[in-house]
Amino acid sequence: MNKFNELIKNTKLLRAIEDIGYDKPTEIQERAIPFVLEGRDLIAKSNTGTGKTASFGLPLLEKICEGEINQVLIVCPTRELVMQVEDEIRKYTKYTEFIKITSVFGGTPIDRQIRAIKKGVKIIVGTPGRILDHVKRKTIKLKDYDCVVLDEADEMLNMGFRDDIELILSKIEKEHQTILFSATMPKPIRDIAKTYLKNQVEIEVKAQYKTVETIDQVYYEIKRQGKKAEAVQQLLTYYSPNLSIIFCNMKSSVDDLVDDLNKAGIKAMGLHGDIKQDKRTKIMANFKKSKKAILVASDVAARGIDVNNIDLVLNYDLPQDNEVYVHRIGRTGRAGKNGLAITLVQGRKQNDRLRSVMKFTKANIVKKELPTLKDIQLKQQSQMMDQLTSLMDNQGIIPEHQKLMDDLLAQGYSYETMVSSLLTMVQGGEVIPATPMKKKRKVKDGVELKFTIGSEKKISPADIEHAILADCKVKQNQIGMIDIRKRYSIVIVEKDIAKKIINEMGKTKINNHVFDVRLYKKEKKNDLYN
Repeated sequence: MNKFNELIKNTKLLRAIEDIGYDKPTEIQERAIPFVLEGRDLIAKSNTGTGKTASFGLPLLEKICEGEINQVLIVCPTRELVMQVEDEIRKYTKYTEFIKITSVFGGTPIDRQIRAIKKGVKIIVGTPGRILDHVKRKTIKLKDYDCVVLDEADEMLNMGFRDDIELILSKIEKEHQTILFSATMPKPIRDIAKTYLKNQVEIEVKAQYKTVETIDQVYYEIKRQGKKAEAVQQLLTYYSPNLSIIFCNMKSSVDDLVDDLNKAGIKAMGLHGDIKQDKRTKIMANFKKSKKAILVASDVAARGIDVNNIDLVLNYDLPQDNEVYVHRIGRTGRAGKNGLAITLVQGRKQNDRLRSVMKFTKANIVKKELPTLKDIQLKQQSQMMDQLTSLMDNQGIIPEHQKLMDDLLAQGYSYETMVSSLLTMVQGGEVIPATPMKKKRKVKDGVELKFTIGSEKKISPADIEHAILADCKVKQNQIGMIDIRKRYSIVIVEKDIAKKIINEMGKTKINNHVFDVRLYKKEKKNDLYN
């Protein structure tokens, strides 16, 4: 079999398949579709990305078209996967519009879902908890369903949905077909299959774990605790990707990293299961349509994102599962484009994990040293050179620009001065160091001062330190940590010089920007001036 028309007979479905661009069935589709059409209970071990949605969606749609079955329930672990599965199946129904599909999941008004169900639907895709909410309200009557599909069953168990799954399966009284897809087959999955599936067929599609050749895989070793967020900032500044996804293992890590990046003036969006559904939907939609964006996500929350032009995937944390690593980095290097996968490792255990990943994927993940400020500056200059040469090769001289240059020449400015000034204008001033924090020695009896100038004005910790030293005539060891935020900076100085800095620094500028200096919010004015 190498054509879909040898598996699916319905001409309207075949037209939709052709419009989508499917040519040759994947292995899971080729093996699963005939059993689904026969009405057999099925266990399929298959990973995400192998085309499994079509392997159950297409044959079930054909059976609905032929009147063999009436209603199908598809159970998925997350809202994102629900929406992804619904969207894929909806594409297959392009020419069979009488087949109504809806989705049900938490975080959105249940009344809207109830109205959609009452209009009459053939396929419902939902999360276990929200499906049971509808069962209690009797808006979903499980006795009416001819087929139940459990998609990513192992993930549902990992998320604590075993009782919900068993309750759903136990309440379907009529003779029905059960289809179970899972990437792994732990004992709890086997137990569910043994209890609720009858005379089932089992198929397994082994993933080809050799990673895509268009993906460059590198890793950076972070030797000091608490430096991973700064390393991310350096790498994002150095590589300057258009679209990137940063994966964290924990929700708290997602929030912390987003906060660190935004404070550094690097705009990033966070995505994990605790974020409200309407906000998650908006974040995902914005990321998909953006030309330049950074998304920090947990694995589960990122399942609904399918974008072909992601330049960089960064593993902030190494996943515990080797297959998850493959799935993560597979989001870049698509559609024949080159991609980059970066992994941060810290400590012996993570280095051991990385070796396990390399053995599993048969990939050579190359170790690199974190870029220095000079590396970043050279990279930026190289990128600017490429842009300039491209413009000069293709654009030529614009008449209005020629007149401007002639006017400036008449005023005594040289071509060299013009070019240097224009480059400074394009760069926005000096190149900012990749790290927003400058750690210095602890200062005696430190006081936190707030400078009302930050990274949006293209300033660095060195700029602030030099200004303090020049204007206040204090010693370098009296200045402690300098923390650059987007619109302001926090500077720790010795208490003895704090009053002097507040009184004298308001008269100066940094990089031609005026600013104020005051006590940071937690400091008490009386302590300083008494």
